Amino acid sequence: MSRDCVDSDLGFDPLTDAEELKAITSALSSFHLYRRAAHQNLTHNRRTSFFALSRPHQALLKQSPINYLRTLDDIDRAIEDNAVLSEAIFRSAIDAFGIDLENTGGGLEAWGSSASDVDLDKVRSTIKQFYRDWSDEGKVEREACYGGIMKELEERFGEVEDKSTIRVLIPGAGLGRLALDIAVAGYTSQGNEFSYHQLMASNYVLNHTSAADQHTLHPFISTFSNHSTRRSHLRGIQIPDIHPASLLEYTGTDRLSMTAGDFCQSYKNLGPSQKFNVCATVFFIDTAPNLISYLETIKHLLVDGGVWVNFGPLLWHFEEHTQEQQQRTRRDSGEDGEIGATGKFELCLDEVLALVQMCGFKLEKVVTGAKTSYAGDEKSMLKHEYEGVFWVAVKE
Repeated sequence: MSRDCVDSDLGFDPLTDAEELKAITSALSSFHLYRRAAHQNLTHNRRTSFFALSRPHQALLKQSPINYLRTLDDIDRAIEDNAVLSEAIFRSAIDAFGIDLENTGGGLEAWGSSASDVDLDKVRSTIKQFYRDWSDEGKVEREACYGGIMKELEERFGEVEDKSTIRVLIPGAGLGRLALDIAVAGYTSQGNEFSYHQLMASNYVLNHTSAADQHTLHPFISTFSNHSTRRSHLRGIQIPDIHPASLLEYTGTDRLSMTAGDFCQSYKNLGPSQKFNVCATVFFIDTAPNLISYLETIKHLLVDGGVWVNFGPLLWHFEEHTQEQQQRTRRDSGEDGEIGATGKFELCLDEVLALVQMCGFKLEKVVTGAKTSYAGDEKSMLKHEYEGVFWVAVKE
């Protein structure tokens, strides 16, 4: 999954691992099918519903300033913009993941029905996340989430003569923006990500974009609810706000890498020379069914005296999962032992902080009350706001 500017490690052979290949091809197909699925769900179905209305009601909706049919035409054009990015991700991921189109479904034209609804929804959320991580408009949210991490690195290591000797791991790296920012600041940065959608999208933006502002995206068209104006609903943004490859070529391409795979499995057996000085987690720890496993892995991957910097809420992702879903996750991640995907728990913040110390960390900073959204639309009539906690913990 690499070109010149970013090293990557898939951690498996997609040509021999049937389950992994199935998951990859489903994710790939969902990017390929975005255009068709979005037109069907966002405009075609609404046109059908519109023409099912009585003629007097249709006439009202055709009038200015509503112009409902014109709105659907505008949505179609916005979908076309988004599809340019989605299909570019698809094309770059084919090579990055070593997929032979002819041997995995009969060529491009046969990729018409192999994506699940879940995967299609992940494409929509990935497109929206570009707003957060790779647009000028997302800068405020990035600063709220990543700013404390960058400040802590500078306070601790800003005077180090060769910052590249400081190795920083970013689990749950998503679209790779924090990993890139850390590398550009001079450190050696490695992102780790489990989601194929995120890996494919980060591979494209980091390795294959040709310029800043290359794509126009409309991140908020996937829902018609809670928009105060149609202009804000349809508004476009430019991504990426910077050109990653140019920055990395200038600062040193060997300082950023991305790895694919389950966090605990990927980092449980590191040798002394492979360990990290810093682990930076943002909106990550609540993805754990078993937080203790995460804490043990973070402690193992850090050098003695290594630093763990965290920011985020406690939205426990596995809270509503059934036993069957837990067992599926356990199989997918390869966990062994009695406490795996079938053993889970959810803690309050004070309990999490106690557990961090029980697992061998000394808390040096804990700051609560920082408010942020996650890929939120600041113009929406409905806003979700998290109150995140920032902490710095040192491995004892």
